[in-house]
Parts: sequence; C-alpha cells; structure tokens
Amino acid sequence: MKCVVSLPPESLSSLKKEKQTGPGYQVVAVQLKDGRRFDQVVASEGCIIAVRGHNELPFQTEEVSDVYVNHKHWNFKKWSDARRPRARAASATA
Repeated sequence: MKCVVSLPPESLSSLKKEKQTGPGYQVVAVQLKDGRRFDQVVASEGCIIAVRGHNELPFQTEEVSDVYVNHKHWNFKKWSDARRPRARAASATA
C-alpha cells in the first residue's frame, strides 16, 4: 500500500463539493508553502494517495497551502511515470 498524506482540513469541504474524476477519487493540484506545485495528485477519502512521477509522496500535510480539483486525468492505477517499465534487451537467437 502506498504511503498517504492527509488533506488539510480546510481543503476537505471544498473538495467534497466537487465532482469525482473517477470512481472514488479526484485528480487535484497541490500548491506547497515553499512554492512547489504538483498538478496531477490523486485524492481519495481525505487523503493524497499518489503524485504523478513519484514513487513516494514528496510532501507532508503541513507543507500544503492549497488544493483544488483540476481533473488532469492519468490512469494512476495502471501507470506511473516513476514506475515506467524499462525496455527489455532483445535476445539474439541463432
């Protein structure tokens, strides 16, 4: 199971009013207090569960300054840039 980060309480009420990107989740943008921004973040049941391009979540709850739904969809259940399969070497057969 992936590590999860709780959404800040002030973000929860606004996200609950928004439509889901897919069954049980929303794709959101997360702005951090240090200025970094992540545009494809999966939020579900009050938690951040995946960030596109990262195996581990690159921030903690206290670092988040703003969260909003943007629906920039990617199939996070099947594919992640951080876990992109490497090409297999072709084996030579004689």
